[in-house]
Amino acid sequence: AYGLLYGAKSVWEVAFGLSAYHLGFSIVFDECPGGPNLPPPFGVPGHMCTKGSGVDDLTYARLQFHFMGNLSFAGQVDMYTIEEMSKKGDKPGSTWYRGIYGGPPYFESTFGQCKPFSIGSYELTKILDEDGKPLEPYYTEFLEYMGEVPLFVWAGYGNKTVLDMLQRGDSLEAAKYMKQKAEAEAAANGMVKMP
Repeated sequence: AYGLLYGAKSVWEVAFGLSAYHLGFSIVFDECPGGPNLPPPFGVPGHMCTKGSGVDDLTYARLQFHFMGNLSFAGQVDMYTIEEMSKKGDKPGSTWYRGIYGGPPYFESTFGQCKPFSIGSYELTKILDEDGKPLEPYYTEFLEYMGEVPLFVWAGYGNKTVLDMLQRGDSLEAAKYMKQKAEAEAAANGMVKMP
């Protein structure tokens, strides 16, 4: 059932919405409310992160979009979260739950802001750390899954030059620098140039 939410039609609708509505996005870090881990299709925000975490350690946030960039009004009906998952033995920040919660309109009129259904939620897993080093066992599992497909993976902002550029507000220069660096590394490894 979840595949239907990410089909070709949905991709085109999202692409149109992103451009036509001039959407702005915000991340609101908040305290993880905690909650029971319910069987699908049910789900409640904060059921994957540690209750009470979130604000200082940035492990729980609500994701919002705003029409025409108007940050005073959240445009979505459903609730979107990003929640750090605590899996035993994991390096902190390596596994995340992307919660998408919703419910029929009559739930809101009857139960307030009740969003009891997980509608397309999924897990995100890092395969490289901030230094570009493999995070096991996820890195090996990913390579086995992908097989012989050539890959380009961005490991993050661990590069001091890029961090300095971003802190100065030079995001375009940082992106150009990262692209040039990636192209040089790809060429050195016999891969094709990125468009």
